[in-house]
Amino acid sequence: MKRVAHHPQRLKHLPFFEVLSSVPEESSEARLATAGLLTLRMIDHWVLAGSAIVEPESVSVRSVRRAITAVPPQEPIREALLTIVNTMQMLREVDVAPLLPRVFAYAQLLERHHAAMALAADAYQSVIRLADAEFDAELVMDAYYRLAFCQRKVGALDDAVESSTALSRIAGRRKDRARVLRAKIGLGLVAMMRGDLADADSMFVAVATEGERYKLTREFAMATHNRAVVASRAGNATDAVILAHQALKSTNDPVERDRVLGDLAAFLIQLEQYDVALDALRILELTAASEEPRLSARGNILIVAARAGNKQLFDAAQASLAEARLPVAAHVNFLVESARGLFRFGDQAAADLALTTAEREAKLHGLTGSLTEIDGIRRTGERPVVASADVRTYVDNRTYTVAADLREMAAAIAA
Repeated sequence: MKRVAHHPQRLKHLPFFEVLSSVPEESSEARLATAGLLTLRMIDHWVLAGSAIVEPESVSVRSVRRAITAVPPQEPIREALLTIVNTMQMLREVDVAPLLPRVFAYAQLLERHHAAMALAADAYQSVIRLADAEFDAELVMDAYYRLAFCQRKVGALDDAVESSTALSRIAGRRKDRARVLRAKIGLGLVAMMRGDLADADSMFVAVATEGERYKLTREFAMATHNRAVVASRAGNATDAVILAHQALKSTNDPVERDRVLGDLAAFLIQLEQYDVALDALRILELTAASEEPRLSARGNILIVAARAGNKQLFDAAQASLAEARLPVAAHVNFLVESARGLFRFGDQAAADLALTTAEREAKLHGLTGSLTEIDGIRRTGERPVVASADVRTYVDNRTYTVAADLREMAAAIAA
């Protein structure tokens, strides 16, 4: 079944060309981008020109397969792209219906395993552009949802509003209340990113209320989690902790649970409730659904240890991250936080070395925010602390229930 695209795109796959113009030709980033670009372009040609494009002896198929097999075998994207090509070749006529879920899965790998948000957004746009809004409605709605997320991550807020609005329109027409609420959450997140905290909170309250009324647990938890983030940004860390804990108790989505735990720990660190934050981080480290939040938890344990003056915990956290394969920005942050701790524990030489390495990487990759932070540490330094074997406990009656619950959860997991 051949279907004509109803979603024109002005510049197809531009983010892939931008990556290729900015990285070394034989780098892993270039190989991943080349394989993805050639695969997506072959899909476009297949839809326009027909099944002859994917004949076994065609030049385009040989070129695409060569690019894909240049990607390391252990890289999940390699298998995802090969599956896309194999599916096109197995079909006797052009039919995008069985192909689009595979393109969506490829987009998710770009988003979640590589944090390549611009590339993932382009792949999600391919799904939307090639799909039929009625026949493939659920996939189109999910693609709009993930697209809006990626657009927010790269700062394309107007585009994110358009994507969330499109999701709301399709979901409303299909009376899909849950996805309508997710679209509203997306609009609330844009408002929050633009600094409209009161408007954002009102949107999240409305979603949480409706989610609770219709027993849409996932949407209630997401809205409540985002209310916690708004509270934190408004300087109300205690409210943020209480709301995040409520979201944690409500969510049944493992990915969302990891995000909530990470934010809850961050809010507790703001309150200097380091022992409670450590419980949240240890739960996350042991139960995270993927490697990214697990590594993030270890990074925050490093921060807790440095601020609390626990050198033994700091050394253990530093060692656990030293050999980890971290994304560039995360590795620079690890070095910066290590330097803070090393300064505070009186190891000036090691701290200087960590800052120098962080500065070199930050300059190489254009991480201006990190460079500003490094400069600030060098100018003001970090106040030395007396090393301790304990983590500071700070009691707050409003967060007592949160602390007790996290301690019980941590004990149950460690048992």
